[in-house]
Amino acid sequence: MMITFLGTKGGTGTTTMAVNCAAEMRRISGRSTLIVDAKPGPGDVAVFLGLRPRHSLIDFIDQVAWNDPAQAKRFVAEHTCGLHVLGAAEGFGRPGVRDAEGVEQVLRCFALLYDHVVIDAGTTLTAGAVSALTMSDLVMLVANPDVPCLRNLQRLSDALKLAGVAPERVQIVLNRTSENGLLLLPQIEQVLGRSIEFQVTSDYKTVAASINTGVPINCLRTTELQLQVEAIARTLVAARAVAAAS
Repeated sequence: MMITFLGTKGGTGTTTMAVNCAAEMRRISGRSTLIVDAKPGPGDVAVFLGLRPRHSLIDFIDQVAWNDPAQAKRFVAEHTCGLHVLGAAEGFGRPGVRDAEGVEQVLRCFALLYDHVVIDAGTTLTAGAVSALTMSDLVMLVANPDVPCLRNLQRLSDALKLAGVAPERVQIVLNRTSENGLLLLPQIEQVLGRSIEFQVTSDYKTVAASINTGVPINCLRTTELQLQVEAIARTLVAARAVAAAS
């Protein structure tokens, strides 16, 4: 099962959702799970987990390491929760257009080695992101309940169709929701012309504590946010089981 998280704009919490859903999938299923930071330039996946990986996605691409899957896992860091991480490069600008084929080869390689591969594609439809999106079994669009995000959500949905991602493979995560929000869920769904699969409450304190201590939120005390992320992860794990049985 390959799942890509894509944000509708910067600051929507895409990395938070990708990291914590991946960690929950690992915990719930007990199956091998890898998260790949495919954003161009320094990414945040490793930072969120308190890791300093020796190797990155770009190292893997430059060394054409997918030709030897037996050596692939030496490029991966492991968190104490059991989640494996292929981090982003330290420099800016890569993966770029010329790396699109490399990103595809890397993902194909790790898809053979892991039960779950989760990709943080950031918020831009780069060539590498498009490679990940078109290969994925599911695409999770992360949005906040505000007008700029919802406008971009509609545009991204159209762009994904043009890229060949079937609408039934796309699910929406409405992040940072609040009872005091000005835009209600029925209004948002009416504007989008479709239902929203998941809602995640706003909980800055829990997310900040998770990032500052370098652990997923499921390693902290149980909160409504953690339970909502767990529900998303259980849905994703179940989707893999259905796909494997069919």
